[in-house]
Amino acid sequence: MLIIVEDGTGRADANSFVSLQRLVFYRDFYGFLIPATENEQKALLLRAAQDINARQWKGTQTHEAQAMAWPRRGCVVGGQLLAANTVPLEIEWGQLRLVVELYAAEHGMGVPDPAFSVDEGAPLLRPDPGAMMRPAPYAPSRAQFADYLVRRGLTVVQG
Repeated sequence: MLIIVEDGTGRADANSFVSLQRLVFYRDFYGFLIPATENEQKALLLRAAQDINARQWKGTQTHEAQAMAWPRRGCVVGGQLLAANTVPLEIEWGQLRLVVELYAAEHGMGVPDPAFSVDEGAPLLRPDPGAMMRPAPYAPSRAQFADYLVRRGLTVVQG
């Protein structure tokens, strides 16, 4: 099974928003659990992409023949019109996190907090408290996708 990553051009043959290598890096960097074998990882990555494609996203697909839900045109997030030739980082991060969530749900376990630490007592200051802030790459998929969905409220569907 071949992973073909959407690069923002609206590929007709794409089947994922991220590569298998990015999934493995995500697992290693944050310490999340995912399947052990490459074939199982690919299968879950593709399943997460299918789940993403089934959602109702803001805007419309950029190209009629594109295989994936993104890129999109006419998508306004935080008052900004998104470029029609890009896949937002939140969609990519969301697919990675969705793999972790699907794996955890299949095995009857929760998703642990990421296995890294921050400096104790270091305040997390925002220069403009009113500005929209992206969720962290390890945030739940529902947080990653929320601003891009026509209607908020993503949940993991087992099947």
